[in-house]
Amino acid sequence: MTTAFAPVELLTDELASLELDELTVAPDAESSESPDGPTGQPDNAGKVLLEDVDPNELTFTRNVRKAELDTEFVASIRENGLVQPIIATPHEDGIAIILGNRRAKGAIEAGRLVDVVVRNDLTTEQARIIAQLIENMHREDMKQSEIGDAYAQLSIELGLDAEEIATRVAQDPKKVRASIALAGMPKTARAAVDKGALTFEEAEALAEFEGDPKAYKRLLAKIENGHGLSWAIKDERRKAERAALRAETAQALAAINVRMVGEPQAFSWGGSREVKVDRLADADGVVLTPETHAACPGHAAFFNEHQAGDLKATFLCRDPHQYGHHVSGSYNFLSDEEQAAKAAAEQAARERREALAISQEVRVEYIQELCRSKKVPKGMTKKVLRLLYTLGADETSPEVLVYLNAPGDDDRTDRFERFTRRMAEARLPLVLLAAVAVRAERAVRQALSGYGDKWAALEWFDFLTAHGYPLTDPEIELVAELRAKIAESEARAAAKAAAEAARQADADEYDEDSESEEAEEESGEPELTAEEEPEEAEDELSRHLAIIAGTGPDDSGKDWEAMYPEINEPIAA
Repeated sequence: MTTAFAPVELLTDELASLELDELTVAPDAESSESPDGPTGQPDNAGKVLLEDVDPNELTFTRNVRKAELDTEFVASIRENGLVQPIIATPHEDGIAIILGNRRAKGAIEAGRLVDVVVRNDLTTEQARIIAQLIENMHREDMKQSEIGDAYAQLSIELGLDAEEIATRVAQDPKKVRASIALAGMPKTARAAVDKGALTFEEAEALAEFEGDPKAYKRLLAKIENGHGLSWAIKDERRKAERAALRAETAQALAAINVRMVGEPQAFSWGGSREVKVDRLADADGVVLTPETHAACPGHAAFFNEHQAGDLKATFLCRDPHQYGHHVSGSYNFLSDEEQAAKAAAEQAARERREALAISQEVRVEYIQELCRSKKVPKGMTKKVLRLLYTLGADETSPEVLVYLNAPGDDDRTDRFERFTRRMAEARLPLVLLAAVAVRAERAVRQALSGYGDKWAALEWFDFLTAHGYPLTDPEIELVAELRAKIAESEARAAAKAAAEAARQADADEYDEDSESEEAEEESGEPELTAEEEPEEAEDELSRHLAIIAGTGPDDSGKDWEAMYPEINEPIAA
């Protein structure tokens, strides 16, 4: 029997075994009822040293860390052997390795024998895993994910909770819980913790979302991207809080029979059929509230995820017009029938514009024929001068040369001068017609677009028809439309003038009444008309006048002092 010693640099693989006797806790009570140990023998009799054992005869157990070998490690064992024995325990198949799986495999690879310490106090699975953890968890090359797997094995397979495991291995329970959570995470998260890119706190927070696959997937994507995980966790928590609030609010609304719907498309800018309740009024104009609208068959609510502040339900009516509500503000929704009518109107408008464009081409050709007449038609000059006075003229417009059919393509000023220089004096009013036609055709285009002087357009059409131009069907419709709009405008103006005259008459009457009242206030007595004067006063006055004139009845026998006692009073100076 020989004893070999491993070099000093290999001792790091064996450090924890020196403390194993001190750190390993005795097996649970149910695994041994004897106070002397699991075999009933004293503790000092529970260890047996076997020297020069063939490692191939040992049974390898599942280790808390992978027994990875490298060339230098195997070469060192081949040259020097092992300084530390393999720790093993009795097994049904012989001797099972508890501590030293990697060394035993290295010895097999190197073809060396090993020394084995057989311990009877490590026969339980719990003790075996804890012993392996104590030996390996403080090693620099042991991964956090491997520690997490060992904790998970103790927790899931052997029934130990995080506090019990923390007590056995002298670790913080919070860290143990995070490690157990890490064991169930995907490879992405495990690798991130092993590399130090993900902390245990973040791993524990990540475990909160295992019940929400979508949120969990989003957070794992953040780990892969390598940034923004802390913010993403807070954001997912906020989303979870809003989801819980949404569910609570929906349950409360369902209890009062409020139907929950999704946010209607185009709701925010008034393009949906649905309308917010506070924009509705009933037939009497009373603004509705969620309470007063609750009886409407279209009453519903949805969660507006885009509004600022806390998540609240937004109440709406699913079809305001159907249920007889008035909508305030912009309401751009159109039913299928309204959409069809709008499309038909737009199509008719396009066809009309196309027809009028063709009519304009025909009209321009006729104007060119007029401007190229051999002589000015009788009476045209006066009418052109009238158009010039009412419409004005664009004598510098290049369209004048088009109407005149002036030859050349050089500077239009020179072309105009050369062309008019060759014209006979009697035909010069036709040049004026071309200049007026430019302004007149512009008035027609403006009338088509809904603004401009409608009278100017009508006057131009009257001028053309007076000189032989046959109106096309679109132009006949246009003229009739212009006349109708002018008549409507005149009617509105007349109604406005009548209303203004009535208002002025009421004001004048009020002024007269006010003057009369002021006069009465100044006199102190109301002014009486002839009809309002009492007949008795008139008769009394006539009687007194007759007495003074000596023609009235004789009143000398009357006792005047009795009738008017004040006549005996002295008269003050």
